[in-house]
Amino acid sequence: MNPTYHSLGNHTEAVEIDFDPKEISFSEVLALIWKSHNPIGARRSNQYKSAIWFANDQQRDAIKASIEPLQRRYQRPLTTEVLPRATFFLAEDYHQKYVLQRHDRVMKKFNLFYPNFEDFINSTAAARLNGLAYGSQSKDVFDQEQAQYGFTLDELTPLRR
Repeated sequence: MNPTYHSLGNHTEAVEIDFDPKEISFSEVLALIWKSHNPIGARRSNQYKSAIWFANDQQRDAIKASIEPLQRRYQRPLTTEVLPRATFFLAEDYHQKYVLQRHDRVMKKFNLFYPNFEDFINSTAAARLNGLAYGSQSKDVFDQEQAQYGFTLDELTPLRR
């Protein structure tokens, strides 16, 4: 059974990161992961636990090696679990690029670019603009990249906080 937001079962909400090792190393991805969450936070329910999943022995070893300096820094054990990768289920469509989907004007144009919703979900532009709408992308990055998204600055203004 695929989990849903209202029937999660024993699943954990997670983000799957696809990366090109020619562009960014796994160590660099790990650094971003450690920077983006609190690895010593209180243990939470299975739904919201802090975890990193590995796809192979090399990733597992790299994750474990990255933990020691963090434990020294925090001077206590991390609560982030290290687990083997299991089946990954996508969230329901209404959770995909959730913040971006609340901007009807921008979504109408995205629907022209990506009539297939799966293509929208996999779009780098949609991911970047969702980050902008969420507030996790800096104004400088946005100003540098905005021409690449296929929108006019006026069309994207509602996304800028």
